[in-house]
Amino acid sequence: MTSLSLQRLTAEVLKNVNNISGFYAQHVLPYLAKQRKASYIASAAVLFICYQVYQFAHIPKKLKHIPAVPFWAYMRSVLSGEGPDKRLNLIYSVLSDSPSGVFLKPHRVGWTVGAVGPQALKTVWIRKDDYPKSQSLIEDKRFLFAKMLGVHNILGLNGAEWKKHRMIANPAFHRHMPVKLFGKLCERMMSRFEIEEIGLSSVDISALMQRFTLDVIGLAGFGYDFQSIENPDNQKVMAYNSVMDGLKDPFFFFFPFFEKHMLWAFSSRREQHLNCESLHTTYQNIIENKKRVLLEQKGRQEDPEKDLLTLMLEAGEDDPSQALTDEELRENLSVFFIAGHDTTSNALSFALYWLAVNPDIQEKARSEVIKVIGDGADVFYPTENQISQLKYIYMIMKETDTSFLQTLRLCPPVLSSQLRHTEEDIELAGTVIPKGVHIQAEIFVAHHDPSVWKDPEQFRPERFAAGGENEENARKGLAWSPFGNGARQCIGMNFSLAEQRVVLSMLLRKYTWTLPKDSIHKGHPVFVGGSSLLLSAQDLHLSFKNRF
Repeated sequence: MTSLSLQRLTAEVLKNVNNISGFYAQHVLPYLAKQRKASYIASAAVLFICYQVYQFAHIPKKLKHIPAVPFWAYMRSVLSGEGPDKRLNLIYSVLSDSPSGVFLKPHRVGWTVGAVGPQALKTVWIRKDDYPKSQSLIEDKRFLFAKMLGVHNILGLNGAEWKKHRMIANPAFHRHMPVKLFGKLCERMMSRFEIEEIGLSSVDISALMQRFTLDVIGLAGFGYDFQSIENPDNQKVMAYNSVMDGLKDPFFFFFPFFEKHMLWAFSSRREQHLNCESLHTTYQNIIENKKRVLLEQKGRQEDPEKDLLTLMLEAGEDDPSQALTDEELRENLSVFFIAGHDTTSNALSFALYWLAVNPDIQEKARSEVIKVIGDGADVFYPTENQISQLKYIYMIMKETDTSFLQTLRLCPPVLSSQLRHTEEDIELAGTVIPKGVHIQAEIFVAHHDPSVWKDPEQFRPERFAAGGENEENARKGLAWSPFGNGARQCIGMNFSLAEQRVVLSMLLRKYTWTLPKDSIHKGHPVFVGGSSLLLSAQDLHLSFKNRF
């Protein structure tokens, strides 16, 4: 090889080396650096999450004396979407070691005391000042739950502020019930039975009851027609349902970090937040429209039976300190829509389910309706006096029903109370609860407790007859607390009970119904899982037949 050739080869090699070195310096090293940085970030994130889970799972020393459910078994059940009935045995095995009837369970705010025993429940309900409502879930509006409900309303407030909201709302729920409106909307709903899906042979009862009760609370409470029965796919109804689905999501409930700091990564969750904002706009429009109507009617003869929104708007006319702000009005609307809609619709669905699987009880209830109201193929709206005579139907509702925030018994649409907290060390049914601990009344668990109720899974309306099992249990404390108790007892109890008696009586008069042979609810009801306080049936269809 000549010297010239050697020089050319050397130059070529050096050029390639320089090219490789440049590529390495410009591309490989930065890539490796990024990878190391990403690895460090990923490792830090994993360590942070592990620490959070450890903190979440770790029982604080001050609560070690209270029996606790196994953390991983409980969380596995919740996050897998199992219904609350699947966790009953887990809880009862823990309660067997708790003479006071309290236990610990995981919650997004940390380990929470669940009150189940009759004396423990009575204490939590009656001594409201010792166990004030906690605002832990409703303060930070970066969370969907807080954004939907808010703090400044009859649900979240305590003390004098709560009393002001309660006093304003009271007259709306202690007037004559709008039973004719209930009847007209029930008739509208029944007309949909035969024309939706595959008709009477498979009625989506849960969906129709939700649509019915949404229209009821909209019209009776606020003078607003959602038109949910006739048009379930309208934007307002779909926005409402989207938000309610979001509130049941156990992932965001138990791991709020992701909603608080990583909402950008969850498109469906972002959409639920947008739908919540859309609902707020709807509520504000309802308020503004009602203001215009009241201004136009000013000076005319006063309506002795004002709806809830009118009463809230007129508060403060004589005393400005009692007036509600637009934020308070909007948040109260949100609370009353949920309370007057979801709980009652679920209650009616479960009542119809139990009547479907107990045809003898259905027939007994129908006989009472015919005796009080009469029989025939004509459309008939029960009167307030007539529904007050439906004693057996009232017992059926006590087995399956709820109103506003609390529940009745067998399939309680409300699983547990709103969070409460202790402001100092306090004794609950013989167990010391330290300061700063959250407490919930575990209504679903209490109403199925085999140490309190005989054959608790059996459907027996007679438990609530005079001298029956419920009266015996009342001597122990509050084994059954359908509407709470004490000063904060459910404000909407009479409204909901009247609404449900109208619906059940009209359906019993017109139809008989059974559970389809292929129903997933054959043998026992199947509940929707999740973290919501509300209990609902999963895909509940019933088969109806006209009696005439």
